[in-house]
Amino acid sequence: MTQAGFNKTNQPIIYMLFVVVLGLNIALWVSKRDVQGAWLNVPPVPSNNASSSFALGDSQFSYRMTGVMLQNLGDTGGRVTHLSDYNYETLSKWFWLMDKLDYRSGFMPFLAAYYYGAVDDPEKLSVIIEYLREVGQREGAERWRWLMHAIYMARWQIKDLDLALDLARDLAALDPATMPGWAAQMPAVILNAKGSKEEALDIMVQTLKSNVDNMHPNEINATKDYICTRILEPAQAKDYPLCLNEN
Repeated sequence: MTQAGFNKTNQPIIYMLFVVVLGLNIALWVSKRDVQGAWLNVPPVPSNNASSSFALGDSQFSYRMTGVMLQNLGDTGGRVTHLSDYNYETLSKWFWLMDKLDYRSGFMPFLAAYYYGAVDDPEKLSVIIEYLREVGQREGAERWRWLMHAIYMARWQIKDLDLALDLARDLAALDPATMPGWAAQMPAVILNAKGSKEEALDIMVQTLKSNVDNMHPNEINATKDYICTRILEPAQAKDYPLCLNEN
């Protein structure tokens, strides 16, 4: 039998196999088209050495690879995962891994504060606050901002004024030369929210007395306004020397 005769003889079989395979593919697609891969939540955290080995020992490259993974975690393959579904205990371990890879970078604190910090679960937020509290007390350009964000989360998202006051005192204890004057006044703001107006007033007044020569006029005016309109009652402010127009 010639080659041409062989091909002509087997053409019906080839066509039949093609139709069968095509039919099986269509049947498989119809039956499984709604099936998606299950998301197994936040993956386990590797060791610091193991994470660097993925990038051939380059810790900065590993930091960026891990950052991209955390930025898109749970939102791939057409899937959108609500933050409340994330395991924040495991997620926090990724934060600390990133911290070991590069403790100077602000990317991970930013991602923790402004992305993962959008969750409305107090237990999950406590993990974010603990992380921001640690990184916000380190030396570095404007790292105090992360501690300030932790205060905001404790005050307004968790509504835990005791925790917010502890954080505010941590902030006030930092080197005043590295942050604006109002940051040292945060304990007074939280105390005022707690109803401890006398303590809040004392902090604000002492701040003016000790730092007035180093404060911008706008900061001085803002401090006076806070004392006279937010801490003192109108009847008290009327007779308080600092609130008199001539002063």
